[in-house]
Amino acid sequence: MNQEQITSKLSQINSKGLEATFSFSEAALANAQKLAELNYAASKDALVNAQDGIQQVLAAKDPKQVNEMLSADSLQAVSNQAVAYQRKVTKVLRDGGKELVTVVDSSIDQFQDGFQDWINTLTANAPAGSDAFVSALKTTYGSALQGFEQIRAVAKEAIATAEKSADQAIDAVQGQIAQVKKAAPVTRGTRKSA
Repeated sequence: MNQEQITSKLSQINSKGLEATFSFSEAALANAQKLAELNYAASKDALVNAQDGIQQVLAAKDPKQVNEMLSADSLQAVSNQAVAYQRKVTKVLRDGGKELVTVVDSSIDQFQDGFQDWINTLTANAPAGSDAFVSALKTTYGSALQGFEQIRAVAKEAIATAEKSADQAIDAVQGQIAQVKKAAPVTRGTRKSA
């Protein structure tokens, strides 16, 4: 194998790496756009709801009417919106995570295949007496493969952790809402007796 063939093989490997980087960047950008759209829609809904609530409070004729507006039903509606928003964000994160793992897996597989092809070509054309070099090259390649498998495992673990954190966030929001709902009747009952 001559220098030009070695350079050509390495160039092919680098080209595939760049393609994987572009795929990863496109996926990240698409997920960022989805999150931005979700945040925009949630912000818009929150402003509209706040404006409606303020208008209702201003139109109220007495404090009892305002207190009725802050009933458990209105709290439930707000909590449902918060949970729905969190679920949408979680879905985008899950989908993005799966896409990330797919890109990482594909990139590692492509790199391994290309590098293996390069190693095979290089060692097949190695000159006589270069057995020590060939052996060292194969050992180095084996170590590199183990490193890539660790990267693959870490990427999958990171996605699983992110999904678990998102699920815990939803549970926390729902738990806080449940506590507010339990406290709401007690607060109203205390005000009436005071």
